[in-house]
Amino acid sequence: MREYFKFNSKPSLALIALALTIASCSKSESSDEPDPVVTSEIKYAISNVGGAYPSQTTYIQGLENLELTDLDNSNAAELASFSSQWAYGDAVYLTAFGAPATMNKYTFDAEGKAVSAGKLIVPGANTFSSIAFISDTEGYASVGGGLARLIKFDPSSLQITGEIDLTSITKPSASSIYYLGMKARDGKLFMGVNYFDDNFKPFDSAYVAVIDLAEAKVEKLLADGRTANVFLAGSSVNGFALDGNGDLYIQAQGASSKPSGILRIEKGQTDFDPNYFFDLKEATGKDCSGLYLFDNGLAFTTQIQDPSDAYEINGPNYRFRRINLSQQTDLGELSAALPNIYGSSTSIMRKFGEDSILFVVSSSSENAIYSYGIDDETVAKKVTMSSGTCTGLDELN
Repeated sequence: MREYFKFNSKPSLALIALALTIASCSKSESSDEPDPVVTSEIKYAISNVGGAYPSQTTYIQGLENLELTDLDNSNAAELASFSSQWAYGDAVYLTAFGAPATMNKYTFDAEGKAVSAGKLIVPGANTFSSIAFISDTEGYASVGGGLARLIKFDPSSLQITGEIDLTSITKPSASSIYYLGMKARDGKLFMGVNYFDDNFKPFDSAYVAVIDLAEAKVEKLLADGRTANVFLAGSSVNGFALDGNGDLYIQAQGASSKPSGILRIEKGQTDFDPNYFFDLKEATGKDCSGLYLFDNGLAFTTQIQDPSDAYEINGPNYRFRRINLSQQTDLGELSAALPNIYGSSTSIMRKFGEDSILFVVSSSSENAIYSYGIDDETVAKKVTMSSGTCTGLDELN
């Protein structure tokens, strides 16, 4: 059985990320400052976290390209906390850990310096757990720090514009509820829901809420007992992915006797596909966490090496794994030469051009961005970053 919590005097990044997830909100505050006019050719936003909890600093900067071998924080703006990075359009949204829940919006000047473009504050909550951007004026976020809530906000003005009533999906037998992971498709928002009992053990099914955005209400709650624990915190560990056909895949980490696995909701449907289940534990030999989907069924997850240390109190404990969603097969390790990574807090992967994928290796020995060749399957280090943990790597539109 997986050990879900082991607390000591030095919380891991994963436990900090875990603390970001309790959803709640109160009245909002936002900046009245207009967005600055930025005309730079900055194409990438990178953030990393340095220091030890609770004295951590997030460094954020923009780059014109990734044609460099080393990157330090000399050009970075600083935030005095652990922050997750979310990107939409030409802006990034950094959600800091620590009350009150704060979302800082940044664009970048011609030198790659982060320029403040507004702030949204939710008193009474600690952070934003998951965010989904629908348009320039419509976004949704679960907010952490007490009662579980889902707010609607305007990404342009950083004003809260509504709230989705989640009363219908509460469970009296659940001591706590977490909302983690979101993906919008066809006017619906699919949101991961996780219920915990008095002993802080997750219920033994995977749950996803289906929300009708036009009606601004919960349509139904899906449950599937083939796996459990849809519980991926922050922006640097992903568990929801759409393929080229519009099929939605959702990864769950497993719990108790239920294995980690991947479920599917086909295009045009709002229920789990009863004929599809990718048992990751059976396929790879161990439970896995996260899902990154690319072309032709090629996908990646991270395999948990020591099941008793899923939240990495004792150091990096995850390894990248290649899988094929179409064939439901394991393709082996990404590279045996790579070190174990802090996969419970960061396992970022992004498409880079037409023929390669960028991914982050944050371990006890390095903090770097690597590339993977889709055609030739080669792995090479691309950028060595300053010490710390990379929590954001996004291409801007």
